[in-house]
Amino acid sequence: MELEIAESAVTIKTLSVNGKRMAKGIYSQLPRRSLLADSDCAVEGRPWGRVVDPKCCHSARHNPHWHVVYEYGGELFMWVAMKRLQDAPWHLRDEGYEPRSTAGKAFLDACLLETHLGAADFFQGKVFSLVPEGELTTQIEGVKVHLTCSNEANRLRSARERWPGHPSIEEAEKDLRALYEKRGKGARELYPELIADITLVKQARANYAAALGMLAGLPQLFLGT
Repeated sequence: MELEIAESAVTIKTLSVNGKRMAKGIYSQLPRRSLLADSDCAVEGRPWGRVVDPKCCHSARHNPHWHVVYEYGGELFMWVAMKRLQDAPWHLRDEGYEPRSTAGKAFLDACLLETHLGAADFFQGKVFSLVPEGELTTQIEGVKVHLTCSNEANRLRSARERWPGHPSIEEAEKDLRALYEKRGKGARELYPELIADITLVKQARANYAAALGMLAGLPQLFLGT
């Protein structure tokens, strides 16, 4: 496989295989795979250029995108990449973030149980007032983060709010404690894992934005018939 450049009045780059221009039928069979790593959106592979597919590119006003051809591990792939950051996967947009790992939910659960038992290590001991509907929104590492709690934790929150002193609180506490002990980690142990998750998504967002800039500068590739 090689990228062949044919010189004329303007430079035209053609996609060729074994010295012959790649036919549209072969191009359409290229496996689809993202050019970016799933974890941090680092570029994986060598991008060759962009192919305009008349069947969809000219009618993609609401979802503008590129068809990027690239090489990875000695094979050719095609990636349909959205041009605009607002069309990126949800966790890569410059918006609120709900941790993809389990650390976020486990951390909030641990905070709720530990606060219920008298601790005040996080949120100044006021975490229950911050989760009226089982979700807490806060700033961590400069990112707006949405944390949701488990059903067990939400039942404890609801019981405390609606029936102070009622036996249902003890039952809800027991259920949440069982989940807490099964996980085997407290809030102090889970917090670094949550930070690691958020730090990774910050890096992924930066890498994704940089990749969009790089894609915009790729040459257009022309296929054979």
